[in-house]
Amino acid sequence: MKNLVRYSVIRFMPFTETQEFANVGVVLHAPNDGKVLFKLANKRFARVSNFFDDLDGQLYSNAIEMFTSELQRVKDFTYGIRGRELTGFMDEVTRKKEGFLTYSDTSALLTTKAFDEVLDDLFKQYVGRNFNTKEHRESLILKNVKMHLDKVSKYKYTKRKLDANYMSFELPLVAKNEFKMKAVKPLSFHQNSPLKLIDHGEFWISRVKHLLNSNVIKGTDFLFVVDKPKFKSTKLYDAFNSLSDEMFNLGVNVLDFKEINKIDQFTLFDCDKPENFKLI
Repeated sequence: MKNLVRYSVIRFMPFTETQEFANVGVVLHAPNDGKVLFKLANKRFARVSNFFDDLDGQLYSNAIEMFTSELQRVKDFTYGIRGRELTGFMDEVTRKKEGFLTYSDTSALLTTKAFDEVLDDLFKQYVGRNFNTKEHRESLILKNVKMHLDKVSKYKYTKRKLDANYMSFELPLVAKNEFKMKAVKPLSFHQNSPLKLIDHGEFWISRVKHLLNSNVIKGTDFLFVVDKPKFKSTKLYDAFNSLSDEMFNLGVNVLDFKEINKIDQFTLFDCDKPENFKLI
């Protein structure tokens, strides 16, 4: 017989202004069986410190310790409670609140597995996976950059497909007016091998080269926003430097994703800049 399980993913979100978070645990309950189980990452979780570069590690450790105590109290309190009463109580527990640790929306599944096994599977799926991939980081950088650009320029940067002679492809941040077009492509270089790092960079360098050779856009109007790797070896360092040289040789702009003021300045069109307006 299949049993109903409801669960929420526990998220660590130290910087509410960027809305970036890392999954660090799972709490589940089985209403019909009166079970409440939870599993949290260790207080020393390397992927959290790697992902939030400017984070005080003690903040995460203290938050996990506090949440462990809180969820244990919840588990003890709900002993013997079942059905709608348990569901209502857990909905209140997992309601979104202010704080470094928060919950995702509650999901449900039907399973024939033991509840401990379900918890382990969910933990592996949501927490055990490597959220610190270059795809994830690029997505977060893209959101962060777009948020700034929307505040700075009256021309909205949006996803747009560009044609370059015999090929076309999509760029995530493109804006244009009647005079020119500008484009931004975030690139994260958090691959774990020089070959993967080179492959990712060369892929986009080749595409941008097609745009430039087809006169779709000028080099001065294109920007790579770069998330540099954590150099675990000289080979990664050399691979990244090689790609950086190739990007600069294209004649495009290259900025670190933390240089937000310089990124803002690049993305402004002439009509956005106050110095181009004079009182007559």
